[in-house]
Amino acid sequence: MAVSSVSRAKRKVNWLPWLLLLGIAVIIIGRIIYLYSLDPRFNTAFFLRAFIESVKLGSLYALIALGYTMVYGIIRLINFAHGEVFMVGAFMTYFFFTFTPYPWFISAIYAAIIAYGSMRVLEFFRGSMRDPLVLAAGGVIFIGLTVLVSSITFPFWLALICSMIFTGVLGIVIDRVAYFPLRTAPRNSLLITAIAVSFLLQNLGLLVFTNRQTPFRPDTPLIQPLQLTVGNGQVFSNWLLLAIPLITAILVVVLTLFVNRTRLGKAMRASAQDAETAQMMGVSVNKVIATTFLLGSMLAAAGGAMWGLNFGSLNQPAILGILPGIKAFSAAVIGGIGSLPGAVIGAIIIGFLENFTTAIFPKTATFQGVTEFKDTFAFILLIIVLLVRPSGIVGEDLSEKV
Repeated sequence: MAVSSVSRAKRKVNWLPWLLLLGIAVIIIGRIIYLYSLDPRFNTAFFLRAFIESVKLGSLYALIALGYTMVYGIIRLINFAHGEVFMVGAFMTYFFFTFTPYPWFISAIYAAIIAYGSMRVLEFFRGSMRDPLVLAAGGVIFIGLTVLVSSITFPFWLALICSMIFTGVLGIVIDRVAYFPLRTAPRNSLLITAIAVSFLLQNLGLLVFTNRQTPFRPDTPLIQPLQLTVGNGQVFSNWLLLAIPLITAILVVVLTLFVNRTRLGKAMRASAQDAETAQMMGVSVNKVIATTFLLGSMLAAAGGAMWGLNFGSLNQPAILGILPGIKAFSAAVIGGIGSLPGAVIGAIIIGFLENFTTAIFPKTATFQGVTEFKDTFAFILLIIVLLVRPSGIVGEDLSEKV
């Protein structure tokens, strides 16, 4: 009798989330039907475009949120400088496809940085920077890239790859210079340092880059116009409607396979679970942390480049990374910080909150709309999630049970 009672208790389902989702679905459907009857411009094409833009925006936030959740999962640090790493990646991509070819001495500096980053990546597999294969690869990359940067105009895809490697090296440098000396310091010291690095990168961006809005229009088929006919309406977009979600999905799958299937990925999971025990078992925790910053920064650079393509311009460096970075951090917390799938889920939810909500509550003759308040939706949801489920939607429940 007691066993059957326990079994029934275990099978008990919490219906509250499902009822909440059902209620939201009913509100959305009802609102769409009402707008259909209110004005002919609120047709199927209107809502399809809003859906597409929501998926694109959520995918962009996901690329940034993955960096937050990876760093937090390993060293329990909220890296507030990650938004500025996103900004650096966007501007580096712009400089590569806009101003190349460079003079040879500038080309040599770029090539040296990217060659060093490539050697760091190879070191993870070969074990040492002094390995002959690593040294040979670094030399070949340095010479070849110096010639390329000084002689050709980079296409967008090559600019993106070089920017990702450059920004990955920046992530390693930030960890080594700012966070590594504070490994054993109190958490507050790391947090304050992360904020200081964020402000430092913002101001360096203003000095090195530009303080104006920068057009971001590379010569790539991704921004070629694309027209879809839906019912009696037209959806005008470009190939980014497929490219951004696809690139995000590919990068997330590759990252997930890397974490789950490779030796270094297993070391990352072991370090996240218990860094001290992992180090006693022979895991190089510092190398694992460097890998985390490398991968997270590369994903942020990809997000920055896609952000520029999607919106057609980059804001000045002091503000470009602030709001996307905070929203991506909110997405990581909402989904369950430390969880890769959670970061993606949270990012997609915020993308829909920010974009699709403004579509189902647009400005009409009797209503002012909610467009002016769209930036607040992510933070309202963040507060609700923290109150109801602090560990996030798919995060591990860490509450103590007595």
